[in-house]
Amino acid sequence: MFLIELTPETENTIKIVWWIGIVVALIVTVIDVHLLIRVIKAARKIDGLADRTLPAAVGIVENTSALKNLTATNEVAAALIAGATPIVNVADAINKKLAAVSNFVGGGKK
Repeated sequence: MFLIELTPETENTIKIVWWIGIVVALIVTVIDVHLLIRVIKAARKIDGLADRTLPAAVGIVENTSALKNLTATNEVAAALIAGATPIVNVADAINKKLAAVSNFVGGGKK
């Protein structure tokens, strides 16, 4: 049945090779289990941090949602400033005239 005749020495060599293979497989399995445990712990830690981070992220989104309207606000503010410039000029002219009237009425005393 066998093409190679198994002598006691060959049989012992095969057993030694099998045992070495089993020991190596066991060592690799233990290392893999250790690494898998570390990955699971890291994943749980990430999940916990994500649970804590999500409410903060939602708050940031809610608090910064008005920023999209900033362009429109800037346009309105520019229009208000442009409209206020003539008012400022008239107010300055009125202030100068009042100062002149005050000087005339008060005799130049302040």
